[in-house]
Amino acid sequence: MRGKKIWLIGASEGIGKCLAEALAKEGAMLAVSARQADKLDALAQTISALALPADVQNMSSLASAYEALRRTWGMPDIVIYNAGYYEPMTAQQFNLAEAEKMQDINFNGCMRMLSHVLPDFIKGNKGHLVLVGSIAAYRGLPGAIGYGASKAALLHLAENLAVDLYGSGVKVQVVSPGFVRTRLTAKNNFHMPGIIEPERAAREIISGMKGNAFEIRFPFVFPTVLRWLSFLPAKLYFAIVRDGQSKPVIESKHT
Repeated sequence: MRGKKIWLIGASEGIGKCLAEALAKEGAMLAVSARQADKLDALAQTISALALPADVQNMSSLASAYEALRRTWGMPDIVIYNAGYYEPMTAQQFNLAEAEKMQDINFNGCMRMLSHVLPDFIKGNKGHLVLVGSIAAYRGLPGAIGYGASKAALLHLAENLAVDLYGSGVKVQVVSPGFVRTRLTAKNNFHMPGIIEPERAAREIISGMKGNAFEIRFPFVFPTVLRWLSFLPAKLYFAIVRDGQSKPVIESKHT
């Protein structure tokens, strides 16, 4: 990572903050973005990074941040989309505003970023895109309405990009973390198998970025088990992941 010009979006807290600190220690040139300008400025001063406040829900805000980055550095080598929002939600608790917010930050914000970055990467025939998703993308889970769908969309997008850009100089990776101890997972009221600290998550991401695997998945055991479960027939899968406090998920007649 030494000398690489990296734009990290979603850097003010949790995994993003730890990732920024770890990349700085590796000698990367960092530009960090987040909506909370005060936290962003404090981080940027600590790690000698370029602070570019940006709200991924606002197209003009992202455009201004990217234009400032291009004026300062030119085209970045790596762009990491780590912006995320999570609110636990079951069908019985469905809240449209919260569901739409998760979709807008977790997925639509990434599309907005790509509208600025992708043309430059394609024109230059180089670049590295890292989209931070979740193992919740693999298949439907209890209490994950809105969040799971937004991360599934992000995973699908990463796969689209990887297929379209195959053979070009643009590298595409998706990060699929299991449970990481952050202010977002603190909202969960259930046992989180294999939960890790954000510092370890940052190390895992950087290690994966140095390799060529499309998916950076960690820690090994729980995410791998969930990945294998996702290949089961719908009836068996739903029976395994049903919410113990409610009726099993209704089986689709078309699955």
